[in-house]
Amino acid sequence: MDVSIIGANGSTGKHIASRILLERLLLPTDRLQLVGRRDGSSGKALYGFRQDLKDAFAEHCPIIDIALQPEEVVADIIVMTAGETIQAHSDPGKAPPSRDELAIYNQQIAIPYADALAQYGHGHEVVIVVTNPVELIVEVFSQRYDRHRVVGMGAYQDSLRFRREVARSINVSREAVRAMVLGEHGDGIVPLWSSIAIQGFSDNETARAIRNVRSSTSSREFPGTLIRMRNEIIKIAQSGDIAEAFRRFDTLPPDVRIMVGPFLTLFAGAKTDIATANATVDLFKCMLSGKDTVIAAQVSLVNEFLQVKGPIGAPVVISPKGWDAVYPTTLSDGEQQLFIQSAQSIQEKINRWIV
Repeated sequence: MDVSIIGANGSTGKHIASRILLERLLLPTDRLQLVGRRDGSSGKALYGFRQDLKDAFAEHCPIIDIALQPEEVVADIIVMTAGETIQAHSDPGKAPPSRDELAIYNQQIAIPYADALAQYGHGHEVVIVVTNPVELIVEVFSQRYDRHRVVGMGAYQDSLRFRREVARSINVSREAVRAMVLGEHGDGIVPLWSSIAIQGFSDNETARAIRNVRSSTSSREFPGTLIRMRNEIIKIAQSGDIAEAFRRFDTLPPDVRIMVGPFLTLFAGAKTDIATANATVDLFKCMLSGKDTVIAAQVSLVNEFLQVKGPIGAPVVISPKGWDAVYPTTLSDGEQQLFIQSAQSIQEKINRWIV
């Protein structure tokens, strides 16, 4: 099996490559392709990164090569990580890029790779999209390639965060909690409280635990609750008291923490690249398991779920071929309303961003 990491010189790309080799997911006869841009810093740096990987994983290192042009990308699984990210700026007088600016910039990076895949690909490649806005980049590839072979990992990572935060609130391990987050990888997230199952808990015990920890009694109230609580935490962080912001963060409901946590991480001057890389590799492993697995992921729908068209986080069945179908999932009335609103918001943004 061959794996390409587009943007391998970036922090997330490096963590993904290291994790793949650390877990020995590739055989010595497999190939890991590190992809960068000839006219960028990666044109030189990837050669050094390749040597570092060889030194670190010499006993079980796969073949590692370097590609510096989109048409040179050849792999069974292509991981798209290239692009800018929104992060707190070291210069307090300089604002970080807006989501619109991020979309325009990262789209221009993604298009040449999507065009090259459409022209030179063999039709069996699977693309895992990490680059944000993930819905936009999923659509860029889906417009040029088989949409069933393009999967965005945003909703998968949000679901992992949701499971962890619910588990933390009710004092069980994350492995004991099943839960999904659909919608946008952003403000339009849709936490599915109705999907939660807790190992060892009866239905009544699960319902009671949820009532004790969720942010509101209705999903329809969630967007307003999220904005209010996030603004409170950001205000504390902007005052310079990061320790107090994190203490306050720990008291928030789990569905709010999954959104506030990444923001707070950025305000603290750190990044979310390790968590993103781990979630990406977990998704990679799900795909390679050989089993049909139900997950939440960004895919480009054509009326397969609630008559939605376009890219959005949805419950899908994945396999080594990509996503095979939407898994029939029942949402509460409030969750369904949020999902439709999220789809409409995403489509409005796509119409504004897409070139």
